[in-house]
Amino acid sequence: MTKFSKQELEKLILDNREYLYRLAFSYVKNDADAQDAVSEAIVTAYEKLYSIRKKESARAWLMQILVNKCVSILRQKKKESEIQFSIENCSPFEYDELWLVVMELPKDLRYIVVLFYYEQFTTKEISKILKIAEGTVKSRLARARRKLYEFLK
Repeated sequence: MTKFSKQELEKLILDNREYLYRLAFSYVKNDADAQDAVSEAIVTAYEKLYSIRKKESARAWLMQILVNKCVSILRQKKKESEIQFSIENCSPFEYDELWLVVMELPKDLRYIVVLFYYEQFTTKEISKILKIAEGTVKSRLARARRKLYEFLK
């Protein structure tokens, strides 16, 4: 087992910065919180660099850290219960009609769609990232496709 270096992590982060932000935004629906989640995930990734077991799974590992940070931020926001999320006010993708439709999906479906179509993860990788069964990923993906079809027809 070869050790994953800081330079490799830096390259991974730079190569995936757009994907990291897009995934975070799909969770928190807020630019500032998405940036915070990405920043916190990067700090955690550096702190936990030693825990990468396989270089080929490093991207999924980084995305899982990000998902955990997003969930943490959402829990915090729920506790504070002072902010109402609004697509109209905060979407950096406001001219992308499909993105807006994706953002209207229920969160359990939205996360799957973003990871599968936007981030190009396999259903197996998504199941690891979200810590759910691969069959659940597939069924949610199918439900999401049906809903997107209904929205777009």
